[in-house]
Order: sequence, then structure tokens, then C-alpha cells
Amino acid sequence: MSKVVDINELKKILPYYHCSINSSNVAPLGNGLINSTYLVRNSDTNFVLQRINSHVFKQPEQVINNAELINHHLLSKKQQNLYSLEPMWQINSKENSPMVKVDDSYWRAIQFIPNCYSVEKVETPDQAHQAATAFAQFTSALSDFPATDLAEIIPDFHHLDFRLKQLKEVVALDPKNRLSQCQSLVDFCFAQHDFIKQVSDLIIELPVQVTHNDTKINNLLFNAHSNEPIAVIDLDTCMPGFVMHDFGDMVRTCCSNLAEDGTELEKMMLRLDIFSALAKGYISTFGEKLADVEKSSLIVGAQLLPFMIGIRFLTDYIDGDNYFHVDHDSHNLARAKNQLHLYRLLHDAKETLAEIVSFS
Repeated sequence: MSKVVDINELKKILPYYHCSINSSNVAPLGNGLINSTYLVRNSDTNFVLQRINSHVFKQPEQVINNAELINHHLLSKKQQNLYSLEPMWQINSKENSPMVKVDDSYWRAIQFIPNCYSVEKVETPDQAHQAATAFAQFTSALSDFPATDLAEIIPDFHHLDFRLKQLKEVVALDPKNRLSQCQSLVDFCFAQHDFIKQVSDLIIELPVQVTHNDTKINNLLFNAHSNEPIAVIDLDTCMPGFVMHDFGDMVRTCCSNLAEDGTELEKMMLRLDIFSALAKGYISTFGEKLADVEKSSLIVGAQLLPFMIGIRFLTDYIDGDNYFHVDHDSHNLARAKNQLHLYRLLHDAKETLAEIVSFS
């Protein structure tokens, strides 16, 4: 989505936050691909202004309400010295609401934390440990929050059977005549019977937690002075889920030496030093709050997330690239090959991963 905001939109939205286009400086903030986010500066205050993408988030009020519930709980934990990070507060408008609807657009304001920065990619084991610790603090602090009180923002987001059903349906249609270019990859996905059954059996046993569901390191803010994480941000996909999803997403985005769409698959390697740092940070931070079945599920989650996103990329490629932004016709196919190869490497290394987890 373009980050260029029509001047007329700004004229309409800013007065809801006691400022105007003439008294404020507004600039794009961050590089998110879903919502449009801006930093508003004026003589009285600085805050983050965000237009929620209602095409992705069909019910924006659920996104905002989930964030309110989560932040109130985290504040309570912080006041009890049980949470060391900063909750990311939404700011009420002049109408005393955290959401403003102007024409067909949904807006919110979020507190701005000064003197901080974000990191785009994990480069070192220390960064991986910091990220895992912060995301574990977040979920651990919410472990006594009734997860089912949260709306399911994107239904079946991490439901493997649902993603396989989507793939099966689009393969049957083959609307763009692309199946011939990826039939072996499709066959590979459906041939993973044992792993698919393992996931299906496991989710029956796992406790439901509040999970972040987008645990990339760029969804953390770091203190500019201490270089330590100060806040978990982007709560839009926080939903009921399983800890293996959050851990698996960290592994997926941190443990390959190639970018998500890298095509030199023969050069792909697992960064076991990064995996070890993630496991140690995540498990030690949870401590006794992490059930034994959850700890053992982390190895499954590490394989599951690249397998599932690989299926999603493959589905979108066959369907004609309707969901993910692409830079060329075979972009989603390259992503699918990349992520399914990462799954292969993690699956082949599962005994090594299990050893690392058991000693973390």
C-alpha cells in the first residue's frame, strides 16, 4: 500500500487528535507492507498515526480491541514488576475512542517511544537471543490471560490442514496453467504424510496461548542507549495460538543464510548457532511456564512454519499471485522453493535440533 496520504485525509483525521495539518509535521514511518504508518510531530506531542488496511483486516475494530486487551494486561504485569518491556499504548481520540473511522478508512494513534531503533535482520547469536527473550517475555506475561477472549483476526492463519486444502483446491483449478512448472513441488508437499499427521496429533495436546504470530526481529524496538529490546510492536496478528508458531517463525526468519526468495538453494545452510541462541533465550525466559509438551513442540514448529509458508507461496503462485506482492512472474515460486528447501533442511536436522532444545 502506498504511504502517500492525501492532504485531505490528513485534514480530516488530525483534528481527532487535537492537532491540524498546519501545526504538524507528518512523515512515513517504518517499512511495513500492510498498514500505512506515519510519525506525527507537533509542539505539544509526538505520536504514531496508522491507517489500518481493511482489505487484510476485515474487521479493524477487532485488531484495535485485541491490542487494548493485551496492553491493559501487560501494564498490570509491569506494575507488578512481572514484565520489563513497554506496552504499546493506543491513544484515544477526542471522542474517547482508540479507533477513528473517516470515510472508508480506519485510523488509530499509538504512543511514540523516543530514543529507540529497529533491526531488520538477525546477524548474530546475541541478537537472536535478545529477540527470543523479548518475544518469550511477551507471551509469558500473557500466559494467564484468557486467549479465547481475543478475536481470531485471520481465521485459520496457522492451520496446516486449511493451507493444504487451499493448495488442493487451486491445483484442481490451475487457473493460470502454472501447475506444470511446479508439479514436483506440489507432490512433495502432499507426500509429507508423517509430518502432517504429527502436527495434527500435536495441536490436540497443546495449550492455547496468546501468540504474536509475526516474530521477526523488526517487530521489536531497541533502546538507543542500552541496545536492549524495549517493546514488542505490531500486535495486529495477536491471536489465540501455540508457542510453536511464534518460535517457528523466528527460526524461519533467522536460521537460513539466504533471503526468503534466494534462489541459490545449493548454498542454503542452517545457522545452528542462531537456532541455539533462539532456543536458549525462549526456553529460559519461559521457565516453568513452558509445559513439557510445548517445549518439545518447538522442534515441530521450527519445521512447520517454513513448510506452511512454502505451501502458501506455492498456492499463490498457482493461483496467479493474488495475495503476496511479487516483483516478477516466478517470485512466489522462488519463495516456495526456498521455504520448502528450508523445511527439508530442518526436517533432516530434527534430531540435532531436539538435542539443542533438550539442553536449553
